[in-house]
Amino acid sequence: MKSVVGKLLVLIASVSVILGTLPACTAEKESDDDDSDKSEQEISDEKSYYKIKHVDISPKIDVKMASSGKEIFETKCSACHKYDERYVGPPLGKVTKRRTPEYVMNMIMYTETMLDNDDTVKSLIQTFMLRMPNQNVTEQDARNVLEHLRDYAQKN
Repeated sequence: MKSVVGKLLVLIASVSVILGTLPACTAEKESDDDDSDKSEQEISDEKSYYKIKHVDISPKIDVKMASSGKEIFETKCSACHKYDERYVGPPLGKVTKRRTPEYVMNMIMYTETMLDNDDTVKSLIQTFMLRMPNQNVTEQDARNVLEHLRDYAQKN
């Protein structure tokens, strides 16, 4: 029995390597790029595949938008994402502290473009071994989800 299980594990690992779905055996990094000296706008401008180039946000949370965004998050996102723990996808409770508003909006609205072009997203695919499905939300819905995530990050 152990021999069969061992052979099966070797077969699965081999197929994973061939298909490129086995996570790299290195420490997880958020990005290979060192953008620490660049403004958010400069980073967004460099990402030619970003369809949303700029998001106007106020330092103050829009409570109405955040409330609507929470409902959308619970309906469309929570099956795969939790706030503070790894689940099917990465935790999103503090995503607005790690990523620009443009990144978040593009990831929500133009999922396939980000999956195909963004190095950080490609790394996340290797880590979680799944591609995020496009949830077909409007720009306003995506903006509301962003506001909800900003609100959550500020409160926690």
